[in-house]
Order: sequence, then structure tokens, then C-alpha cells
Amino acid sequence: MTEKEFDNRDVSATQTPKEAQPSAGKKQSRTLWIIILVFIVFVAIVFLTEFRDMIDWVEDYQAGINLAKQQKKPILLAFYKQFTPMSTDTWQNTYTNAGVIEYVETNFVPILIDVDKQPEIARRYNINYYPTHYIKLPDSEQLLGPMLGYDPPGLFIKKLKNLLKNATAPHGQ
Repeated sequence: MTEKEFDNRDVSATQTPKEAQPSAGKKQSRTLWIIILVFIVFVAIVFLTEFRDMIDWVEDYQAGINLAKQQKKPILLAFYKQFTPMSTDTWQNTYTNAGVIEYVETNFVPILIDVDKQPEIARRYNINYYPTHYIKLPDSEQLLGPMLGYDPPGLFIKKLKNLLKNATAPHGQ
């Protein structure tokens, strides 16, 4: 090989593998960081849209009953079944409404019952429609309701108020 041919060779071909790796490693590292950043942004968007403010449910039935007795508040029992249209609508539109959240948390101990996870409680209340809401008065076995199916936020609050009003109204009115 002549000296001229040697001088015209690609300089990168004369580099050792150690010298060539840092730039390739930097590109891989940058790509990895971009993928991680995109993933974090995606998770944040999903989290913010799917997990909006929601009623602070008690999911342990007995703990909810005990809490209601301590606080001397009526219980809002909400029976739902995942992936049923009306339960999904209620979950997405009613339980996330700021007015509903405030009204429910101020006036009730809200207990959420997933009928697939707690079928014995659903049987006790003879639940076969989703969602079903009952109001249970503290220190009593009296049930008010049921409220069946999906109600938009304003109607949901109105129905709860009417049930409470009828329960506290003197008999004969």
C-alpha cells in the first residue's frame, strides 16, 4: 500500500473499538432517556385523566359501618360491578363530580362494594342491578332506597337528599 493510499483511508477505520464506542454509547443513552421521558409523560397524562378527584370510599364494609357509628352519619352503600355500562358511567361522571364528592363526604360514610370481590355482602342486600345505592342509617337496620342505575351528578345529589328528607320527616307528613 502506498503512503498516499494510507493517508486517504477513513480515519474511523483506524480507531480502536474503545475510541468508537463512546459516541455510539452516547446515542444509545440519549435514546434510552428519551424513551423514559416519553413513558413518564404518558403515565402522568393517564394518571391525571383517569384518577381525577373521587369520593374517598371506604372499601372495607365492617370498617365503614364502625366509622359511621362513631361519626353518627348515615352510610351510602354503593354496589357496583366493573365493566358494566351504568357502573362505568357513574364512576366516570358522577363519583368524580366536585359537587357529588363534597355532598357525599360531608353527609355520609361512603362504602364501596365491588360485587365480584364481595359477593356475600351483595347477596345480603339482594343486589342484582349495577350500580345500586342504598342509604343505611347509623345504629339501625333501616335502608333507604334503592337508587338503581346511572344518575348524572345533579340528579344523584337530589335523590340522596330526597331519601334523607323522607327518612327524617315525621311520620304522617
